[in-house]
Amino acid sequence: MPPVTRVQFRLPDGSDFYLQVARENGADNGRVVAKQNMGLIADPELELEMSFDTLKDVIEGSLSARHAFLLGDIRYTGDRDLAAALADLFAAT
Repeated sequence: MPPVTRVQFRLPDGSDFYLQVARENGADNGRVVAKQNMGLIADPELELEMSFDTLKDVIEGSLSARHAFLLGDIRYTGDRDLAAALADLFAAT
């Protein structure tokens, strides 16, 4: 992971936000911290576009992020490996 990674979430209702993820103190063994910010960021490493309902279902665990990608419910631009890693974080139950 780069020292700072920015993931942009684009939602059609206009409630766009991004996560800025970094290792604490920049150290490889530091814990990972994430900060959510409203709006858009220039040049994110990954941009995810989906409906609010898709985001809610993925976060709640009722929809697999990987399945949503395959269905076309989530579209991404940017770092493919990062997109795959994020999908693995949100497994459906």
